[in-house]
Amino acid sequence: MSSPYQKALIPGPDVGVAVSDPLTMTNIIKKSSNVLVVIGANAVKETIGDITYADKLLEIAKKANATIIATASAYKHFVDIGKKEEVNNMPLINLIDRLRDPEWINIDSEGNKYDLIIFGGFLIYYLSQMLSTLRNYTIYRTVCLDRYHQPNARFSLPNIEKSEWIDYLEEILSKL
Repeated sequence: MSSPYQKALIPGPDVGVAVSDPLTMTNIIKKSSNVLVVIGANAVKETIGDITYADKLLEIAKKANATIIATASAYKHFVDIGKKEEVNNMPLINLIDRLRDPEWINIDSEGNKYDLIIFGGFLIYYLSQMLSTLRNYTIYRTVCLDRYHQPNARFSLPNIEKSEWIDYLEEILSKL
């Protein structure tokens, strides 16, 4: 069992699973029919080789046929690189509030409710509170692809070094 990246982050008896095998994480994503990928501002600051973590999350989202929501700074990044049409813009707190609403279906207001929500590129403590809200007040399955264990997400990566994390994301991308 992986420890939370922040020692004081002890969520209670319902703790998410740290998935150390990228193939297992890929299968979790593949088995979902309506995926939402949420990209935060820190994803723009983090690089993976020549591209940003935000761009890597966009690639994963496209392969998973997911709806993509980027928060303000991440959205600006996508506008600047000419990919505005591929992403939606919404603050994380507003998105979480909508996800708690049983009447809200999805960002397009058509189709089915999301069955998997993937998060990446947020401050650890901020995302932890948002995931706690989803865990306690909704039925959504959540995934965090950041390189730090997030026990409030249903599935998360363990605490890993950056090079391992890059390999993990590349493995997911190659298997989707």
